Amino acid sequence: MKTKIMKVLMIVLMFAFAVTIAGTGTRDASAAMTIRVAATVSPVHSWSVTAKTFKQDVESKTNGALKVTYHGGGAMGGERQMVEAVVRGDLDMTWTSDIGLAAVFPELGFVNLPYMFKNYVEADAQYRNGWIGKYVTNYMDGKGVKIIGIGENDFRGLTNSKRPITKGEDLKGLKLRVPEVPMYIDFYKALGVLPTPMAVTELTTALQQGTVDGQDNGAIVTYDLGMHTFQKYATKANQIYSGMQMCLSKKTWDKLTPEQQKIVMDAAGKAADEQVKLNRENVAKSYAAMAKSGVQVIEATPQLVSDLKAASVKIWNDPKWEKAYTKDVMDRIKKEAGK
Repeated sequence: MKTKIMKVLMIVLMFAFAVTIAGTGTRDASAAMTIRVAATVSPVHSWSVTAKTFKQDVESKTNGALKVTYHGGGAMGGERQMVEAVVRGDLDMTWTSDIGLAAVFPELGFVNLPYMFKNYVEADAQYRNGWIGKYVTNYMDGKGVKIIGIGENDFRGLTNSKRPITKGEDLKGLKLRVPEVPMYIDFYKALGVLPTPMAVTELTTALQQGTVDGQDNGAIVTYDLGMHTFQKYATKANQIYSGMQMCLSKKTWDKLTPEQQKIVMDAAGKAADEQVKLNRENVAKSYAAMAKSGVQVIEATPQLVSDLKAASVKIWNDPKWEKAYTKDVMDRIKKEAGK
């Protein structure tokens, strides 16, 4: 009797196990996979706007097999934290400035060397569509991150609450927020600035409380995040160009079918092109809006440009940065980007 009961029990357990396996397989096959995208920018920023294009393309062309959710405004941390999360595979994707990448991988900081590009034409040719973009993409591939699109952060300017900046001398003694990148710190120290490394997610509060006098940042982020409301002066220095990388964790990438990978890549490329176009339109609008709000917007004077370039030469020729970025990279920059 006991033997018969044991046999019946075994049959019931095997049947239950088989049903569980079959049920699990069915759910995995039918459930949509969600790609979580995070960024630090505001809802009206070009990254956020074109993230909608990316989402629509991916979801429609995969017939809903892939879903995209977007988390902006630094909801998942600063750029450094999000890049680290993507490397670990804890976050699927982040749209980050290259400054965010360099905060985690300092050897990529060369992409933000001051006065590397004179204008958008040079930035497009050498960075977005050139060897610099390819270098960063290949480097990050070895770190567990697939860069599926390159957009734009923009040329950076200066704002502060103390005085107009029309020459290098005006920067001396100012407490300026700079990104968490060692090269930035050295550049501003050469100008007599008291640089304060800080994530952009902490910056608005720091400006409001007077922890820092001003900041190095792009016009769009400055305006969108309301940082101009605590600043009297904005200078269009255009001292540093910054790109944006669409970083997808390779752990997420490897879960996609080849067809899905192509769809995601194509959608990112399309979104990146749209983002750059919109971004460049919004720079002028942001400076105009700041001026309308009462901020004194100042064009970079020849003296200021000359003084900033003199400080940049010290960085370009510092053996420390040649060692950090490699001689091959610095030689190529001096030959091509530094023309």
